[in-house]
Amino acid sequence: MTKKSVLKKSGAVILMAGSLVLLPNCGLVDWVKEKFGGGKKAEDTGSMQMMEQVAKVDDGSPVLATIDGKPLITKNMLDAEKKKLIESNPQMEAMLQLMDTKQLDRNLADGMMSREVIRKYVADRNIQDQEKYKADYEMAMNQVRDLLNTRYFMEDFGAQVTDNEIQAFYNENKDSIPNLLLSRGGIESAGVPFNNEQQARDFMAKVRAAKNNLTAAAKEMNVTDKVKDFNLVNDQSLGMEPELRDKIIAIKTVPSIHNFKVGKEHWVVAATKREEPSYRELETVKAEIKQMLEKDKTMKRVEEEVVRLKSEYKISLNEDFFGGPVLDASQAFQTADDTQKETKNVKSAQNDKADKKDAKAVTVA
Repeated sequence: MTKKSVLKKSGAVILMAGSLVLLPNCGLVDWVKEKFGGGKKAEDTGSMQMMEQVAKVDDGSPVLATIDGKPLITKNMLDAEKKKLIESNPQMEAMLQLMDTKQLDRNLADGMMSREVIRKYVADRNIQDQEKYKADYEMAMNQVRDLLNTRYFMEDFGAQVTDNEIQAFYNENKDSIPNLLLSRGGIESAGVPFNNEQQARDFMAKVRAAKNNLTAAAKEMNVTDKVKDFNLVNDQSLGMEPELRDKIIAIKTVPSIHNFKVGKEHWVVAATKREEPSYRELETVKAEIKQMLEKDKTMKRVEEEVVRLKSEYKISLNEDFFGGPVLDASQAFQTADDTQKETKNVKSAQNDKADKKDAKAVTVA
Protein backbone atom coordinates (compact mmCIF):
# COMPACT_ATOMS: atom_id res chain seq x y z
CA MET A 1 0.00 0.00 0.00
CA THR A 2 1.45 3.38 -0.99
CA LYS A 3 1.87 6.27 1.42
CA LYS A 4 -0.70 8.22 -0.58
CA SER A 5 -3.32 5.49 -0.20
CA VAL A 6 -2.51 5.21 3.52
CA LEU A 7 -3.08 8.92 3.95
CA LYS A 8 -6.31 8.74 1.97
CA LYS A 9 -7.57 5.87 4.11
CA SER A 10 -6.43 7.62 7.27
CA GLY A 11 -8.28 10.71 6.17
CA ALA A 12 -11.50 8.72 6.03
CA VAL A 13 -10.86 7.47 9.54
CA ILE A 14 -10.17 10.99 10.77
CA LEU A 15 -13.46 12.12 9.28
CA MET A 16 -15.06 9.63 11.64
CA ALA A 17 -12.70 10.70 14.39
CA GLY A 18 -13.82 14.24 13.73
CA SER A 19 -17.22 13.21 14.95
CA LEU A 20 -15.57 12.40 18.27
CA VAL A 21 -15.37 16.10 18.92
CA LEU A 22 -19.10 15.84 19.36
CA LEU A 23 -18.20 13.97 22.52
CA PRO A 24 -17.14 15.29 25.97
CA ASN A 25 -15.65 18.76 26.18
CA CYS A 26 -15.85 18.95 29.96
CA GLY A 27 -16.48 15.57 31.53
CA LEU A 28 -19.02 12.96 30.57
CA VAL A 29 -21.93 14.12 32.71
CA ASP A 30 -21.47 17.77 31.73
CA TRP A 31 -21.40 16.74 28.09
CA VAL A 32 -24.64 14.79 28.35
CA LYS A 33 -26.32 17.69 30.14
CA GLU A 34 -25.12 20.07 27.47
CA LYS A 35 -25.94 17.81 24.54
CA PHE A 36 -29.44 16.98 25.66
CA GLY A 37 -30.25 20.48 26.87
CA GLY A 38 -31.21 19.54 30.44
CA GLY A 39 -34.86 20.40 29.81
CA LYS A 40 -34.16 24.15 29.54
CA LYS A 41 -36.35 26.35 27.40
CA ALA A 42 -35.20 26.69 23.82
CA GLU A 43 -34.53 30.43 24.03
CA ASP A 44 -32.52 30.06 27.25
CA THR A 45 -30.58 27.08 25.95
CA GLY A 46 -29.77 28.69 22.63
CA SER A 47 -28.72 32.04 24.07
CA MET A 48 -26.69 30.36 26.81
CA GLN A 49 -24.82 28.22 24.28
CA MET A 50 -24.10 31.26 22.12
CA MET A 51 -22.86 33.26 25.13
CA GLU A 52 -20.64 30.38 26.23
CA GLN A 53 -19.32 29.98 22.71
CA VAL A 54 -18.49 33.67 22.34
CA ALA A 55 -16.76 33.60 25.71
CA LYS A 56 -14.71 30.57 24.71
CA VAL A 57 -13.53 32.03 21.43
CA ASP A 58 -12.31 35.25 23.06
CA ASP A 59 -8.86 33.75 23.62
CA GLY A 60 -6.70 35.97 21.44
CA SER A 61 -5.82 33.25 18.91
CA PRO A 62 -6.71 33.41 15.19
CA VAL A 63 -10.37 32.81 14.38
CA LEU A 64 -10.83 29.80 12.08
CA ALA A 65 -14.62 29.78 11.70
CA THR A 66 -17.48 32.17 12.34
CA ILE A 67 -21.22 31.92 12.84
CA ASP A 68 -23.36 34.81 11.64
CA GLY A 69 -20.22 36.91 11.56
CA LYS A 70 -19.21 36.07 15.13
CA PRO A 71 -16.21 33.94 16.15
CA LEU A 72 -17.06 30.23 16.43
CA ILE A 73 -13.75 28.30 16.42
CA THR A 74 -10.25 29.56 17.18
CA LYS A 75 -6.80 28.05 16.75
CA ASN A 76 -6.54 27.44 20.51
CA MET A 77 -9.89 25.64 20.53
CA LEU A 78 -8.81 23.45 17.61
CA ASP A 79 -5.52 22.57 19.31
CA ALA A 80 -7.42 21.68 22.51
CA GLU A 81 -9.76 19.38 20.57
CA LYS A 82 -6.81 17.68 18.88
CA LYS A 83 -5.14 17.10 22.25
CA LYS A 84 -8.35 15.62 23.69
CA LEU A 85 -8.74 13.38 20.65
CA ILE A 86 -5.25 11.92 21.08
CA GLU A 87 -5.54 11.60 24.88
CA SER A 88 -8.83 9.72 24.61
CA ASN A 89 -7.58 7.53 21.72
CA PRO A 90 -3.83 6.89 22.29
CA GLN A 91 -3.80 4.21 19.59
CA MET A 92 -4.58 6.87 16.99
CA GLU A 93 -1.48 8.96 17.67
CA ALA A 94 0.79 6.95 15.35
CA MET A 95 -1.81 7.02 12.58
CA LEU A 96 -2.34 10.77 12.91
CA GLN A 97 1.38 11.32 12.35
CA LEU A 98 0.96 9.91 8.84
CA MET A 99 -1.57 12.57 7.93
CA ASP A 100 -0.98 15.99 6.55
CA THR A 101 -1.31 18.40 9.50
CA LYS A 102 -3.47 20.87 7.58
CA GLN A 103 -5.82 18.10 6.44
CA LEU A 104 -6.14 16.79 9.98
CA ASP A 105 -6.92 20.29 11.28
CA ARG A 106 -9.52 20.78 8.56
CA ASN A 107 -11.26 17.51 9.37
CA LEU A 108 -11.38 18.31 13.07
CA ALA A 109 -12.64 21.82 12.39
CA ASP A 110 -15.40 20.34 10.22
CA GLY A 111 -16.40 18.10 13.12
CA MET A 112 -16.45 21.03 15.54
CA MET A 113 -18.60 23.08 13.16
CA SER A 114 -20.99 20.15 12.77
CA ARG A 115 -21.35 20.04 16.54
CA GLU A 116 -22.31 23.71 16.68
CA VAL A 117 -24.72 23.35 13.75
CA ILE A 118 -26.51 20.51 15.56
CA ARG A 119 -26.64 22.48 18.81
CA LYS A 120 -28.13 25.53 17.12
CA TYR A 121 -30.62 23.46 15.10
CA VAL A 122 -31.89 21.70 18.24
CA ALA A 123 -32.15 24.96 20.17
CA ASP A 124 -33.82 26.95 17.36
CA ARG A 125 -36.54 24.32 16.87
CA ASN A 126 -37.23 23.67 20.55
CA ILE A 127 -36.42 20.00 20.01
CA GLN A 128 -35.16 19.68 23.57
CA ASP A 129 -38.71 20.44 24.79
CA GLN A 130 -40.19 17.40 23.06
CA GLU A 131 -41.33 14.64 25.42
CA LYS A 132 -39.36 11.99 23.53
CA TYR A 133 -36.22 14.12 23.74
CA LYS A 134 -36.70 14.61 27.47
CA ALA A 135 -37.24 10.87 27.96
CA ASP A 136 -34.08 10.08 25.96
CA TYR A 137 -32.19 12.66 28.00
CA GLU A 138 -33.32 11.13 31.27
CA MET A 139 -32.42 7.64 30.09
CA ALA A 140 -28.99 8.79 28.90
CA MET A 141 -28.29 10.54 32.19
CA ASN A 142 -29.26 7.45 34.15
CA GLN A 143 -27.00 5.30 31.99
CA VAL A 144 -24.09 7.69 32.43
CA ARG A 145 -24.67 7.84 36.19
CA ASP A 146 -24.74 4.03 36.45
CA LEU A 147 -21.62 3.81 34.30
CA LEU A 148 -19.73 6.21 36.52
CA ASN A 149 -21.07 4.63 39.72
CA THR A 150 -19.83 1.22 38.58
CA ARG A 151 -16.47 2.61 37.53
CA TYR A 152 -15.79 4.34 40.84
CA PHE A 153 -17.24 1.46 42.86
CA MET A 154 -14.78 -0.91 41.17
CA GLU A 155 -11.90 1.50 41.72
CA ASP A 156 -12.53 1.24 45.47
CA PHE A 157 -11.84 -2.50 45.28
CA GLY A 158 -9.04 -2.59 42.76
CA ALA A 159 -6.93 -5.69 43.32
CA GLN A 160 -3.15 -6.00 43.27
CA VAL A 161 -1.38 -8.98 41.69
CA THR A 162 2.02 -10.23 42.87
CA ASP A 163 4.88 -11.46 40.71
CA ASN A 164 4.39 -14.93 42.21
CA GLU A 165 0.75 -14.97 41.04
CA ILE A 166 1.81 -13.91 37.55
CA GLN A 167 4.49 -16.62 37.46
CA ALA A 168 2.02 -19.27 38.67
CA PHE A 169 -0.54 -18.29 36.02
CA TYR A 170 2.14 -18.39 33.33
CA ASN A 171 3.34 -21.85 34.38
CA GLU A 172 -0.19 -23.28 34.58
CA ASN A 173 -1.48 -21.84 31.30
CA LYS A 174 1.46 -21.51 28.94
CA ASP A 175 0.47 -24.70 27.12
CA SER A 176 -3.17 -23.70 26.60
CA ILE A 177 -3.09 -19.97 25.77
CA PRO A 178 -2.10 -19.35 22.12
CA ASN A 179 -0.50 -16.01 22.94
CA LEU A 180 1.96 -17.76 25.27
CA LEU A 181 2.72 -20.82 23.16
CA LEU A 182 5.12 -20.45 20.23
CA SER A 183 5.45 -24.15 19.36
CA ARG A 184 3.90 -27.27 20.90
CA GLY A 185 6.97 -29.28 20.02
CA GLY A 186 6.57 -33.03 19.53
CA ILE A 187 8.19 -36.05 17.90
CA GLU A 188 9.54 -35.48 14.41
CA SER A 189 8.61 -38.65 12.55
CA ALA A 190 7.60 -40.38 9.32
CA GLY A 191 5.94 -43.74 8.66
CA VAL A 192 4.92 -46.33 6.08
CA PRO A 193 1.75 -48.48 6.39
CA PHE A 194 1.65 -52.19 5.45
CA ASN A 195 -1.18 -54.70 5.15
CA ASN A 196 0.48 -57.45 7.18
CA GLU A 197 2.98 -57.74 9.97
CA GLN A 198 5.61 -59.65 7.99
CA GLN A 199 5.85 -56.90 5.38
CA ALA A 200 6.30 -54.40 8.20
CA ARG A 201 9.03 -56.53 9.81
CA ASP A 202 10.89 -56.88 6.49
CA PHE A 203 10.74 -53.12 6.00
CA MET A 204 11.99 -52.46 9.51
CA ALA A 205 15.01 -54.63 8.76
CA LYS A 206 15.71 -52.54 5.65
CA VAL A 207 15.40 -49.30 7.65
CA ARG A 208 17.86 -50.53 10.27
CA ALA A 209 20.25 -51.67 7.53
CA ALA A 210 20.00 -48.15 6.08
CA LYS A 211 21.03 -46.73 9.48
CA ASN A 212 17.45 -45.72 10.35
CA ASN A 213 17.03 -43.86 7.06
CA LEU A 214 13.35 -44.60 6.35
CA THR A 215 13.35 -42.68 3.05
CA ALA A 216 16.29 -44.67 1.67
CA ALA A 217 14.71 -47.98 2.73
CA ALA A 218 11.41 -47.01 1.13
CA LYS A 219 13.17 -46.23 -2.13
CA GLU A 220 14.98 -49.58 -2.06
CA MET A 221 11.68 -51.48 -1.47
CA ASN A 222 9.82 -49.33 -4.03
CA VAL A 223 7.28 -47.98 -1.49
CA THR A 224 8.27 -44.30 -1.64
CA ASP A 225 4.71 -43.34 -2.58
CA LYS A 226 3.49 -44.78 0.76
CA VAL A 227 5.79 -42.71 2.97
CA LYS A 228 3.91 -40.30 5.25
CA ASP A 229 5.89 -37.40 6.69
CA PHE A 230 4.17 -36.51 9.98
CA ASN A 231 6.58 -33.66 10.79
CA LEU A 232 6.16 -32.81 14.50
CA VAL A 233 3.57 -35.04 16.17
CA ASN A 234 1.90 -33.78 19.35
CA ASP A 235 -1.50 -34.08 21.01
CA GLN A 236 -2.91 -31.42 18.67
CA SER A 237 -1.77 -33.05 15.42
CA LEU A 238 -4.50 -33.51 12.82
CA GLY A 239 -4.80 -35.58 9.66
CA MET A 240 -3.74 -38.88 11.20
CA GLU A 241 -5.32 -41.71 13.17
CA PRO A 242 -5.60 -40.67 16.84
CA GLU A 243 -4.35 -44.09 17.93
CA LEU A 244 -1.24 -43.76 15.77
CA ARG A 245 -0.71 -40.20 16.99
CA ASP A 246 -0.87 -41.30 20.62
CA LYS A 247 1.58 -44.15 20.05
CA ILE A 248 4.08 -41.77 18.44
CA ILE A 249 3.70 -39.23 21.27
CA ALA A 250 4.45 -42.02 23.77
CA ILE A 251 7.85 -42.78 22.17
CA LYS A 252 10.53 -42.31 24.82
CA THR A 253 13.76 -42.73 22.86
CA VAL A 254 14.79 -40.88 19.69
CA PRO A 255 16.05 -41.63 17.14
CA SER A 256 14.30 -45.00 17.00
CA ILE A 257 12.26 -47.35 14.77
CA HIS A 258 8.86 -48.77 15.76
CA ASN A 259 6.20 -51.14 14.46
CA PHE A 260 2.68 -50.09 15.48
CA LYS A 261 -0.52 -52.00 14.73
CA VAL A 262 -3.34 -49.52 14.13
CA GLY A 263 -6.62 -51.03 13.01
CA LYS A 264 -5.84 -53.44 10.14
CA GLU A 265 -2.57 -51.73 9.26
CA HIS A 266 0.98 -52.16 10.51
CA TRP A 267 2.90 -48.89 10.60
CA VAL A 268 6.67 -48.69 10.55
CA VAL A 269 7.52 -45.37 12.13
CA ALA A 270 10.90 -43.67 12.30
CA ALA A 271 11.15 -41.14 15.13
CA THR A 272 14.10 -38.89 14.33
CA LYS A 273 13.99 -36.02 16.81
CA ARG A 274 12.17 -34.69 19.87
CA GLU A 275 11.41 -30.99 20.00
CA GLU A 276 10.40 -29.47 23.30
CA PRO A 277 7.58 -26.89 23.45
CA SER A 278 8.66 -23.27 23.23
CA TYR A 279 6.98 -20.31 24.86
CA ARG A 280 7.09 -16.54 24.92
CA GLU A 281 9.36 -15.21 27.64
CA LEU A 282 7.38 -14.24 30.71
CA GLU A 283 8.76 -10.70 30.66
CA THR A 284 7.29 -10.07 27.19
CA VAL A 285 3.74 -10.91 28.34
CA LYS A 286 3.96 -10.02 32.03
CA ALA A 287 2.08 -6.72 31.67
CA GLU A 288 -0.81 -8.37 29.80
CA ILE A 289 -1.09 -11.19 32.35
CA LYS A 290 -0.93 -8.71 35.23
CA GLN A 291 -3.75 -6.61 33.74
CA MET A 292 -5.92 -9.67 33.12
CA LEU A 293 -5.38 -11.09 36.62
CA GLU A 294 -6.03 -7.73 38.25
CA LYS A 295 -9.28 -7.39 36.35
CA ASP A 296 -10.37 -10.90 37.27
CA LYS A 297 -9.37 -10.45 40.91
CA THR A 298 -11.13 -7.07 41.07
CA MET A 299 -14.35 -8.52 39.65
CA LYS A 300 -14.33 -11.27 42.28
CA ARG A 301 -13.82 -8.71 45.03
CA VAL A 302 -16.61 -6.54 43.61
CA GLU A 303 -19.00 -9.51 43.53
CA GLU A 304 -18.13 -10.42 47.11
CA GLU A 305 -18.58 -6.82 48.23
CA VAL A 306 -21.97 -6.54 46.54
CA VAL A 307 -23.11 -9.67 48.38
CA ARG A 308 -21.81 -8.24 51.65
CA LEU A 309 -23.49 -4.89 51.08
CA LYS A 310 -26.80 -6.55 50.27
CA SER A 311 -26.66 -8.01 53.76
CA GLU A 312 -25.49 -4.77 55.36
CA TYR A 313 -28.23 -2.78 53.65
CA LYS A 314 -30.78 -5.46 54.64
CA ILE A 315 -31.87 -6.14 51.08
CA SER A 316 -34.25 -9.08 50.74
CA LEU A 317 -35.93 -10.71 47.77
CA ASN A 318 -39.36 -12.28 47.51
CA GLU A 319 -38.17 -15.70 46.33
CA ASP A 320 -41.74 -17.03 46.10
CA PHE A 321 -42.48 -14.52 43.37
CA PHE A 322 -39.68 -15.88 41.17
CA GLY A 323 -40.48 -19.50 41.97
CA GLY A 324 -36.98 -20.81 42.51
CA PRO A 325 -33.38 -20.19 43.61
CA VAL A 326 -30.98 -17.86 41.85
CA LEU A 327 -29.30 -19.39 38.79
CA ASP A 328 -25.97 -18.32 37.40
CA ALA A 329 -25.84 -17.17 33.77
CA SER A 330 -24.98 -20.57 32.28
CA GLN A 331 -27.76 -22.34 34.21
CA ALA A 332 -30.26 -19.64 33.28
CA PHE A 333 -29.43 -19.91 29.58
CA GLN A 334 -29.58 -23.71 29.71
CA THR A 335 -32.98 -23.57 31.41
CA ALA A 336 -34.21 -21.14 28.77
CA ASP A 337 -32.85 -23.36 26.02
CA ASP A 338 -34.53 -26.45 27.47
CA THR A 339 -37.82 -24.55 27.75
CA GLN A 340 -37.54 -23.41 24.16
CA LYS A 341 -36.87 -26.95 22.95
CA GLU A 342 -39.80 -28.27 24.98
CA THR A 343 -42.08 -25.62 23.47
CA LYS A 344 -40.91 -26.54 19.96
CA ASN A 345 -41.59 -30.23 20.64
CA VAL A 346 -45.11 -29.45 21.91
CA LYS A 347 -45.86 -27.30 18.86
CA SER A 348 -44.47 -29.98 16.56
CA ALA A 349 -46.67 -32.63 18.20
CA GLN A 350 -49.69 -30.34 17.89
CA ASN A 351 -48.94 -29.71 14.21
CA ASP A 352 -48.56 -33.46 13.54
CA LYS A 353 -51.88 -34.10 15.24
CA ALA A 354 -53.55 -31.36 13.19
CA ASP A 355 -52.06 -32.73 9.95
CA LYS A 356 -53.35 -36.24 10.71
CA LYS A 357 -56.79 -34.83 11.50
CA ASP A 358 -56.84 -32.92 8.19
CA ALA A 359 -55.69 -36.01 6.30
CA LYS A 360 -58.46 -38.09 7.94
CA ALA A 361 -61.05 -35.46 7.03
CA VAL A 362 -59.93 -35.53 3.40
CA THR A 363 -60.12 -39.33 3.29
CA VAL A 364 -63.64 -39.37 4.74
CA ALA A 365 -64.75 -36.76 2.23
